[in-house]
Amino acid sequence: MRLLPIYLFFVIFISSNFFCKKTDTITEKYDIRKDTTINSELSKYNFISEESVVIKLPGELQEISGLMMTDDGRLFGHNDEKGFVYQIDYSNGNIIKKFSLGEKYEREDFEGIAYANKKFYMVTSNGDLYEFVEGSDGESVSFNIYKTDLTSKNDVEGLCFDPETNSLLLACKGYPGKDFKKQKAVYLFSLDRMELEKEPRFLIDLSEIKQTFNPSGIERNPNTGTFFIIAANGNAILEISGHGELIDITTLPPIIHEQPEGITFAPDKSLIISNEGDFKRGSLVLHKHQQ
Repeated sequence: MRLLPIYLFFVIFISSNFFCKKTDTITEKYDIRKDTTINSELSKYNFISEESVVIKLPGELQEISGLMMTDDGRLFGHNDEKGFVYQIDYSNGNIIKKFSLGEKYEREDFEGIAYANKKFYMVTSNGDLYEFVEGSDGESVSFNIYKTDLTSKNDVEGLCFDPETNSLLLACKGYPGKDFKKQKAVYLFSLDRMELEKEPRFLIDLSEIKQTFNPSGIERNPNTGTFFIIAANGNAILEISGHGELIDITTLPPIIHEQPEGITFAPDKSLIISNEGDFKRGSLVLHKHQQ
């Protein structure tokens, strides 16, 4: 009879450890270290400064959406619903070249573009990822499509490359997931496994930022490793750390940012934001980095 309490103790101990086993979070799985020393890089941009440069774009880029910068400092963007990719001279807005996805070009709701490991990626609002290589002017390029678990309900609006985890980050304007009410989610698509992680990489707590914020673009700052996220609905821009902590947030002046959709960084640290034109011409706005 004396052995019964000891037996019950081991049964309870083993059972509790089995059922309470902790699963790795995204940050643990990818060994993303928390940095508590990061200061606001966003504060080094003066968004109401007269030094901000507004560049009007050609008519065919009226509905410009995503932006990205290649490793050698060339700017690329794309339209909202047509599978054309444009190389843009961001000193004057001229189109240097354009190429299409497929001979008849794809018609999808394209919302973001990224450059990773010498390949281009574009994402649709329902979470489909298009992978392709750079084409020459007027060329039609072939592509691969990767399905994710995201749908039009999630409403993916932004895409960027994170070299620290060798992944693409997909910023969702819509439904973040059933366990993430009153938050906005950024999901991780691994380029090693070519699949989407089930848990979000980042969660933006709307109660913490205390204003309307529906993401429309995301980019990693190559100088700090932090992430800048813009919102057309809310006319705001925020900065979060690689661990997901909110660092800073500020508004974007609607007089020059009527509908901010794309975001990237120039080699001189200037922040470039694209604006859809609606009934006007699309534009690029260059915000200089304040040293």
